[in-house]
Amino acid sequence: MTLSDFNVLCTKAEGRDKIARFFQYLARAIVGFLAYSQPKAGSLLAGLETRARTVMVQLAGARRTFRWCKEFPVIQNLPKCLDIKNPVDRLLEMLQKGFLAAFLITDHIGLLKQWKILSGGKRSGTGTIQLGLKLFCYSNAFAAVIQAKKIAELGTKDDKATERRKCLETAVKHLLLVVQTAHLSLLYQTHDAIVGVAGVLTSSIDVIGQLPPKPAPAKVQHPDAKAPAAK
Repeated sequence: MTLSDFNVLCTKAEGRDKIARFFQYLARAIVGFLAYSQPKAGSLLAGLETRARTVMVQLAGARRTFRWCKEFPVIQNLPKCLDIKNPVDRLLEMLQKGFLAAFLITDHIGLLKQWKILSGGKRSGTGTIQLGLKLFCYSNAFAAVIQAKKIAELGTKDDKATERRKCLETAVKHLLLVVQTAHLSLLYQTHDAIVGVAGVLTSSIDVIGQLPPKPAPAKVQHPDAKAPAAK
């Protein structure tokens, strides 16, 4: 990544969000690995753990504000799923986008509860956010199934190798997101170290996807190549 690429990345809201996400999960990985050492209170490692946890929490809160209105394009694309001819593909796309939209809306409600703008009700702000993360977990699970189905349909043809590799990369990303969201939503807890590393990997994939495309290398004609015959 060049400095120019980084500048372009930072001009986009999505690019800034993915950079913040990278450091959020890097901080969670640090918290997770330090938990294995069980640092004593007042030690250097204990101070590092406190600072990493602060970075993790603050970035998570900041990124939550970036999600406002992200549900609009998802909801707008829902009717397009009905145009898919294959009924299985249509159902998978509807479920994936439906759970994604539900996650984004639920996440907004959880944030408003944390800000004390909405009353807590039966669920606190944190509990509502965890509910949203469960919905996001389901969305990523269906997204992984969609990509696995595409890989199976592409088969082993050499001319589809690039497309197959892209689908595999996307499927792995969604599976890693399932691990992350299952832990964060308390649906199935693993460990902060595992979730942190998974988050760093998925964030790296997303950051690379936001970088400007590289120009195709110019074809250099060999000096010995014969010039076209004059007519």
